[in-house]
Amino acid sequence: MRVRDLLDDDVLGVELRSIPDHPHLDLPISGCAQSELMDPTPFLQRGELMVTTGMALHFEDHRTWEAYVERLATVPISGLAFSLGRIHGTLPDGLVKACDQQGIPLLELPADLPLLQFSRHIWQELAAQRYEIVRAGWELADECTRLATHGVPIVAVLQRIADAIDAHVSLMDPADFPLASAGTPVTKSSATTTALALPGGSGARFALRIRGGAEGQFLQPLLGPVAAVLAMQLSYTLAASSPLHSPAAARLVETMLDDAASTDALRALAESAGFDADASCQLLTLSSDPSASTANARLVAWRAQVHLESHFGVVRFFEHPERTVFLLQQPDTGDGAAHSLAAAIDLADVGVVHSGDRSWDELPLVLRMAMRQSHAAGIRTLPALDLASIAQSLPSPGLASLAGRIIAPLDDADPTGVLTETLEAYLRNSGAARAIGDELFIHRNTLAYRVRRIETLLGVDLQDGETRATLLLALHIVSA
Repeated sequence: MRVRDLLDDDVLGVELRSIPDHPHLDLPISGCAQSELMDPTPFLQRGELMVTTGMALHFEDHRTWEAYVERLATVPISGLAFSLGRIHGTLPDGLVKACDQQGIPLLELPADLPLLQFSRHIWQELAAQRYEIVRAGWELADECTRLATHGVPIVAVLQRIADAIDAHVSLMDPADFPLASAGTPVTKSSATTTALALPGGSGARFALRIRGGAEGQFLQPLLGPVAAVLAMQLSYTLAASSPLHSPAAARLVETMLDDAASTDALRALAESAGFDADASCQLLTLSSDPSASTANARLVAWRAQVHLESHFGVVRFFEHPERTVFLLQQPDTGDGAAHSLAAAIDLADVGVVHSGDRSWDELPLVLRMAMRQSHAAGIRTLPALDLASIAQSLPSPGLASLAGRIIAPLDDADPTGVLTETLEAYLRNSGAARAIGDELFIHRNTLAYRVRRIETLLGVDLQDGETRATLLLALHIVSA
């Protein structure tokens, strides 16, 4: 309800005695309060329409009227309704001028209009308006529920909310980081900002931040129901144990890490998890600095999850102690997963590894390859293949037996594993003495002695390239 609505009601007979077409006539009325005090401001609330008969206002000095109205403007009130006939026969000139100066709409109430009837009219209109807002809130929540149950990303739900209230809406995580936003950004410095906490447990608390929008909007009753829908969607989107990601997605991951699983089983689980098994898929892992807190790492993963949902048609993720793994399909842009993510989160302490488009036949090896990556801040692209993946894809019992036979002389001669460790370092560093010495904390002479002993026990020449490749592959097969 607005001040202008009172002027449009012919039954009330209210007349405007301040500037015609006053911009404040469109301000909302939050309530109605009657007072005859010289300073009623301690008992007034923002946006109320104040009603008075002027019982204690008997003065002609314009400065006194200016001080009176100036106090009302500090609340601020939505308007001043002055009742004639009981104390004053006409409106004091000083009051009219002071209201014009302070921008407060001044209404003249006829003498035959009981103040109780006028106040009751305002409260009844406000009650009807609140009922309509609550009803609109539930209709909005019902529409957003349908959107959420059809698997649309959170940003699509936020866009519907922004359209409904004509405002810019942001979803803030517990660290006050904007997970997603929708609506036209508001640049006016005078625009109001409202925060609405989403319901949830005692842990992570999210909030809606609303900037701008139609004045007079009762955000709490309007957005209360849809806030519950958003909270539910967040629990589905961000929780690794939610039905959106498990058990179907969990079974998919377990199958990808199972050497005995068949390709047909993998493709069937991919379909049940919402993927197209005939289309390529992208894999992306996200790891935080090991020294960072678990809570902070989860917040970063949540931010990534919400952002990726706005750029891919299908997003599934699962959490491991050291990293979060995302499976992505149906990109809406050509920028790729990693580049899209780089624009959304701070990569100073976050490591992102992405695979590019891979087939479902390739994904099990790609996943293992990604899981072996050590944390490093920034964005990296997985290699097309590594030696460990080759070793893992050779499940022949005979090959494993032969690989063990090659390395067995080292284990027999040195059960402590020092010689095997030295061989691994030698092959990993391509025989570079300084790098091997730094890694094993040994002197060059010690390294030379061990290399000669390894060559004697295995009957090989470590300077030969094919011999090195064979031994490196054998070590990977034995440790697989």
